[in-house]
Amino acid sequence: MPPIDCEDQELLEGFLTETTELIEKLDDDLITLEKASGDTELMNRIFRSIHTIKGASSFLGFDLLVKVAHKTEDVLNRLRKGELVVTPEIMDVILEATDLVKLLVGDIKAGDIQEREIDGTIAK
Repeated sequence: MPPIDCEDQELLEGFLTETTELIEKLDDDLITLEKASGDTELMNRIFRSIHTIKGASSFLGFDLLVKVAHKTEDVLNRLRKGELVVTPEIMDVILEATDLVKLLVGDIKAGDIQEREIDGTIAK
């Protein structure tokens, strides 16, 4: 990871704080979604969380995180539109993608951004 100047460090810290909070809420919301798959507001909240993570990641140039969040957002949008329904298989894909988001955010926190295999997850 290249050296970060003071202003960028503040942006990074803000990103990590916000993303960590969003992921914590996302975990709770995904557990609820498994039981309340017809809850439109819940689905919208989950979508917004991923969308916010994607946007902030894009702004800071975390391309792998953007790619995973974008594909997750696509699945969530199809659920919101009724093109897909929440099934155990769909939830497994969303949870796997969310775990990958957590892993990538952890890499960023550690200052050790690695090239990770994400294609298997996003292909689902």
